[in-house]
Amino acid sequence: MRLFKWTKALAVFIPEIDAEHQTIFRMADDLHQAVLTHAPVSRIQKLLRALAAYTEDHMAHEEKIMRSLRYPAFAWHKNQHDTVRKRIAYFGPLIETGDPEAAEMLVEFLSQWLKDHLGLADRMMTAYVRNQRRLRAA
Repeated sequence: MRLFKWTKALAVFIPEIDAEHQTIFRMADDLHQAVLTHAPVSRIQKLLRALAAYTEDHMAHEEKIMRSLRYPAFAWHKNQHDTVRKRIAYFGPLIETGDPEAAEMLVEFLSQWLKDHLGLADRMMTAYVRNQRRLRAA
């Protein structure tokens, strides 16, 4: 079963954000497949590090956009990003030591979190961004 499958239903209609989300889904799926197939710990660690770094860059990008447009729900949205940061900070060292349960738990968390976050928080934020961009262009 694929936990990380990108579909158009997850689109937020800002092309650069959608492209970043698609990359996160692909990277998360690679990590999930490695965990499922009991890949060597070094492979799982490498995939997790890459996913964590890319996800951090993506969240920083969203936060920069929100700050630049004075998004009213910035603190709430950033708090959600901080939840992911904390989970990765917690599970990362456990995964680095080769704990397979930690990798499974992180993958499961990310799967649900991504769907929830994109479905609500990112949709709200990107609607605001699109509206602000239209207002500024007018």
